[in-house]
Amino acid sequence: MFDVLVRLIPPLGLTIALSLTALLIATPIGLGLGMLRATLTDGSIAARILDLYVFVVRGTPILIQIFAVYFLLPMTGLKLPLFWMGVLALVFNSAGYQIEIARAGVNSVPRGQWEAAAAIGFNRSQSLLTFILPQAARRMAGPVMNELSQLIKASSVLSVITLYELHKASEAIISANFRFVEVLIVEGFWYFVFVYTLVIIAQRIEGRFSASGGLAEQR
Repeated sequence: MFDVLVRLIPPLGLTIALSLTALLIATPIGLGLGMLRATLTDGSIAARILDLYVFVVRGTPILIQIFAVYFLLPMTGLKLPLFWMGVLALVFNSAGYQIEIARAGVNSVPRGQWEAAAAIGFNRSQSLLTFILPQAARRMAGPVMNELSQLIKASSVLSVITLYELHKASEAIISANFRFVEVLIVEGFWYFVFVYTLVIIAQRIEGRFSASGGLAEQR
């Protein structure tokens, strides 16, 4: 079992690289669009476009999204390395969920905070960046970290496009040696260790935000 543990370390590194790269790209996109959506009027064209995007992401399996990137992207003439195809699929999926994380975070800030900012002369954009976002960030930290753990688990589906991440490597070892139980235990162990590490980090981040206090609890 130890040899399987060692053999799966490089694919684990690829899984981590895929997940972290996708999160670093998806987070500013998703949170930025989510904050924008929170300030848009329901029914506006921009709001409907963002709502449709979120609906597609949440309403279709990530497997379909991965195949869409893998097969449809080359048809446009854009050919990317397999790694970046995987990242793009994860970004498309994660950004959709993070739009809702940001939207919920901004909407959770008491309405009185918007009114207080307006009363002292701030416009809507200034109010969002100066008053609302720092408060909403405390509530978004945990869900964003949780989204990274979801990305790690979702990255296992990238094995369908032959990306040699942790799950694909595990399948290759099973096919070669028929060591089903050993490989599945080790694969599960590596996923558990990484996801659990992220859970601990998320809890600490949430704890620091909670300890910082601020205006988020005032009405």
